Amino acid sequence: MSEAAARLPLMSILSELSERVPGRAFGPGSTEYDDGRTVFYGPGDPEVVFRPTTAEEVAAAVRAAVDANLPIAVRSGGHGSLPATDGAVIDLAEFDEVELLDGDLVRVGSGAHWGDVAAALAPRGLGITSGDTLDVGVGGLALGGGIGWLARTHGLTVDLVREVELVTAAGAVLTVNADSHPDLFWALKGGGGNFGIATRFVLQASPVGGLVGGHVHFDQSQVAAVLRAWRDVTLASPDGLNSTLLVMPAIMPEMPAGPQLGVALHGTDEELRELLAPLLSLPSVTDVSLGPVEYGDLLEAAPPGRPPFQFVGGNGFAPELSDELLAAAERAYTGPAPTMVMLRALGGAYSRVPADATAVAFRDAQALVVVNSLLPLDAPEADVAAVQLVVDEPLSYTTGRYSNFTQEFGDDVIATIYPPQTLARLRAIKADIDPGDVFRPAHHITPA
Repeated sequence: MSEAAARLPLMSILSELSERVPGRAFGPGSTEYDDGRTVFYGPGDPEVVFRPTTAEEVAAAVRAAVDANLPIAVRSGGHGSLPATDGAVIDLAEFDEVELLDGDLVRVGSGAHWGDVAAALAPRGLGITSGDTLDVGVGGLALGGGIGWLARTHGLTVDLVREVELVTAAGAVLTVNADSHPDLFWALKGGGGNFGIATRFVLQASPVGGLVGGHVHFDQSQVAAVLRAWRDVTLASPDGLNSTLLVMPAIMPEMPAGPQLGVALHGTDEELRELLAPLLSLPSVTDVSLGPVEYGDLLEAAPPGRPPFQFVGGNGFAPELSDELLAAAERAYTGPAPTMVMLRALGGAYSRVPADATAVAFRDAQALVVVNSLLPLDAPEADVAAVQLVVDEPLSYTTGRYSNFTQEFGDDVIATIYPPQTLARLRAIKADIDPGDVFRPAHHITPA
C-alpha cells in the first residue's frame, strides 16, 4: 500500500472533524496533537486529537468518530491515562473552569486539575476530597472513586458528586443527577469512563478551614512497631483525623527509606499531637513537622513522568487491619526486592455510605493497602513471578481493588474491582446507554 493510500483514513477523519467543528481537530505535527496525545505514561499515536470547547463539540466529535469506526480515548488531566495507540483522542483541556455556585456547590470542568480546584476554593475556606497531587485531572479521578485527603471526614470524591454533564455514544448531551437518569448517575460514581464523556461535574464542597497536619518520618529500625501503632491510632481516632502511612525502600536520596506518615486533622495542633502520641513516642522518629496547614498545601506535585522501573504488586481494601496483615506487609517490605507499602486510613464518612450507593462498593474497609515492589523494566519473568508471590501475601488479607490505583487490566481484573452484583448492574446500564460499546477505557466494562 502506498503512503498516500495509508493516510486516506486519517485525512478523512481530520477533514470530517474540521468540517463539523472548524479549528478543533489536529493531526501529527501540531502542538495541540502532541499535547493531547501525551499522558503520564508517555506519548501515544492516535490518528487525530480533537480539542473541543463545549459539550456540543464533544458530541460532534463522538458522532464523527463513531461514523468513522474509530476508537475513542478521553484525556482529562493526562495523569493516569494509558497512551492511545490509534483512533481519536478527545482532549478536555479546555474544560478547566472552576465555578462557585450557590451554597457550597462547585461546577468543575473535567479537564481541570485538582490543584487549581483547591486554589479556587481556598478563599471561601472550602475544599473537595481529591487526589494526592496537584496535577491529577478532575474527570478521571471523579469517575473512578477519589480516595484522597479528608476521605474519612467527607467521603470519596464520588460521594460528593451532585450532577454530571455527560456526552453519550449517540452524541446526546445529558444532565445526569439523582432525579434525571438516576441509574446512570449511580454508575458514573465509580464506574469510570465506560458510559460516556463527562465534561463537567457539580460537586459538594466542604469546609476545610482550621486544618492541622504535616509529616512524621521514622528510620527503618522499628517498621513493625510503626505499623501497629499507626493501626491502633487510626482505629481509635475520630473521623476528623485522616492519615496515610508510606513505608519506602532506599531508592532515591531525596526520599529516605523508612516509614513516613502524612496526616490532616480538623482541630488544633495540641489535639493532633495527642492523637498521634503512640507514634510520636517511638524512638525511631527522625523528624516531626506538624502545624496549621491549608488544604491545598496537602497536595504535592506529581512525579515528572513514568519512573524507570516496573511496579510488581497491587492494592486492596482491608476489612481488618489484623496483626497477620501487618506482619505480612513488613515481610514484603523486607523481601527480595525494594518494596513500598502504603496504608491509607478509611472508615469514618467513607464507611457510612452504603455499599450499594455507588459503584465503589467495599465500604467496610478500615484501610486501602498498596504493596508494590520496584524491579528493572527488563527483569526476567521468573524474578517478577517470585516477587509477586511475596507481595501477594499481605494483599491476600484484602478484598477487591481500587480502580484508580490498579495498573492491571482485563475482565478478570474488573471482577476484582467490582463485586458480582455491582458489576452486573454496571453491565446492564452500559448495555442501555452504550450498547455498541463505543467507550472502552482501560478498566473496560462490557455491555450485558
